Amino acid sequence: MGIFMRFVRSIIAGIIFLFGAVSLAAAGIRIDSPKIRVSANPGSYASGEIKVDNTGQQEISIKVYLEDWVYAQADGSKDFMPKGTTSLSCSNWITFYPADFKLAAGKSETVHYTVNIPPDAKGGHFSVMFFETEGGEMEQKQEDGSTAFVKVLNRIGALFYAEAEGTVEKKAEIRSLDIRQQLNDFIVSAAFVNIGNTDITASGTFDVLDNSGFVYVRGSFGDTFTLPGDKAELTSTASSVNLKQGVYDILITLDFQNGGSLVQEASFTIDAQGNASGITLKS
Repeated sequence: MGIFMRFVRSIIAGIIFLFGAVSLAAAGIRIDSPKIRVSANPGSYASGEIKVDNTGQQEISIKVYLEDWVYAQADGSKDFMPKGTTSLSCSNWITFYPADFKLAAGKSETVHYTVNIPPDAKGGHFSVMFFETEGGEMEQKQEDGSTAFVKVLNRIGALFYAEAEGTVEKKAEIRSLDIRQQLNDFIVSAAFVNIGNTDITASGTFDVLDNSGFVYVRGSFGDTFTLPGDKAELTSTASSVNLKQGVYDILITLDFQNGGSLVQEASFTIDAQGNASGITLKS
């Protein structure tokens, strides 16, 4: 591989991503809106602004551009793709200015954006606005012993969630359930599916009860992130004394961020060896 191609690959490999925070200390960039959720009627628009701060000691050049994103895993990690290439992209709905600017040390700039909702849009659509600046160059040893220059590009993103008002369906279901007792652990795994047309971030609890309503085991599920059509496994482990032989109910209650919920009940049997069987989801 030639030096030029190694240099190009190094540029790509050297890009730094940061989400869930509002600043990128290495480059001195800070934004005030890392997550933007807009809702407007089909055929109308929503506008807003993002404040960009240079918290560093030097002037920086910032390039602003859009890409698509999807969840890579149910833990909220993301994959990024060119704008307009995913089925639920709203990147081509967004206009903004300025797209390129210089920012002196300690100064701020406001990026104005407009999200135009198409007349035929339904549900939720997604994009990310990146703010990118160069972080300098460094040398990197290659496999063949040669040295290539690495250009480090730092970027921070504002995630866009755009919904066509009046068309949103926030729905999910649990399609299967697994229950195990292992030593003193009670383990619940549920197959969660987003069957709606917008994103769902779900978390919640489960309770195991007998037919008199006495609660034997309680546990919780952490945040699970999905887009429409995504499947995720909800898993929770609760410490408990092993359940005795008998028939029990499990009640799973999930709350959705920004509204909505899911309640699923199931019955199961614990045999003489402490194994769960006969798990039946109730409608």
